[in-house]
Amino acid sequence: MRDAIEMEWAGVPSVAVIHTALAGSANAMKRLSGVPDYPYILVDYPYVPTGVWTPEEIRRLAKELAPQVISHLTRRATSSNGT
Repeated sequence: MRDAIEMEWAGVPSVAVIHTALAGSANAMKRLSGVPDYPYILVDYPYVPTGVWTPEEIRRLAKELAPQVISHLTRRATSSNGT
């Protein structure tokens, strides 16, 4: 979470992908960083929070998340451009 926030501060559009098991920590980091409304994408089971996934799980997760990542990045880009 903090990496994505710092990338945004540096002007690099970013998206944090957080497992539901770590959502509490992610929300705490947002508040501590002064951006309590910073959006992120939640990943739930069957993907385990340790991130030890098979190549097939990685492909499936990437395919599942790609539209959300694009949406987050384009929404943030248009809102920062004033449109």
